[in-house]
Amino acid sequence: MFIRVVTGIQKHFDERVVEWAMAATGMYWGWTLAQPGKAWTNEAAWAGMLRITTEDTWGVLCMLAGGFWLVALTVNGTFSETAYSRYSPLVRGLAALGAVFVWWQVVMSVSAVQTSGSGIYPLPLFLSIWCVRNAWRDIGEERRSARASDRRA
Repeated sequence: MFIRVVTGIQKHFDERVVEWAMAATGMYWGWTLAQPGKAWTNEAAWAGMLRITTEDTWGVLCMLAGGFWLVALTVNGTFSETAYSRYSPLVRGLAALGAVFVWWQVVMSVSAVQTSGSGIYPLPLFLSIWCVRNAWRDIGEERRSARASDRRA
């Protein structure tokens, strides 16, 4: 099973490298937020997110979202030739959409105050949107492929 997981990931890694990077980034960022102490020292910059919930809770949410995305990518590569593959792009897209929500909140929060973060945080937001687009594109390709095979049968 371990070899199947590794070779499955390897098989799709190049086409999903941005998704892997974004999932790992979200998980790691969440981990840093969930650590004892404060990662958000400029409370004015994070006031928008702090109105919704605490820094620790954001950290746990980011770790869960990133972890879910990593599992989805692992299963996507490992079981690409199974019935799961029909739903894989949808699961990946939903995971990416969760990341879009988080990074949108980050961008809106830090953009309300002049900080250096307002210049860099749009990048993970854009990349997450790109991942949603790619997953939705894969859903379309899967549906077209299923229709073509139905016509042949």
